[in-house]
Amino acid sequence: MYSKEEAKQLREDFWEGFRRYTLPRKRSKKLSPKWIMDKTGINALSLRFSLENNNAMVGIDIESRSMDKRLELYERIEAVKKLLHESMGKELIWELDYERENEKSVSRVYTILHDVSIYERESWGDIYKFFFKNMLNLEVFFEEYRDYLKG
Repeated sequence: MYSKEEAKQLREDFWEGFRRYTLPRKRSKKLSPKWIMDKTGINALSLRFSLENNNAMVGIDIESRSMDKRLELYERIEAVKKLLHESMGKELIWELDYERENEKSVSRVYTILHDVSIYERESWGDIYKFFFKNMLNLEVFFEEYRDYLKG
């Protein structure tokens, strides 16, 4: 078990390591060093990295208090499901009502890497590769279909 300070330091080390992993790879592809994340230009829609319950996740979160708004965005993404899966190179997991660790309910479309942990340094390389490859594919898809997703 880690103390609060040790756990905080491990999380900081992980994300700094991921930044160092990402920068040269994005530069070699002539891409912006910044990820899109919350800056999608679509209210309530964000692209996410997540480490929860010994799993790593990359996906799209739809966060709105209005279930009608969430459903509208979810259905818009679902309408291009085949194209999204082709862009990602795999089938994704679709959950209209996903509960995060913080108990916040969102709609989520994602891919997952099981049995990895931020607290196990030996799994960091696998997480970095998983995050980079899948977020890169997700961003390419998003850039192509942003206008459609805006409505």
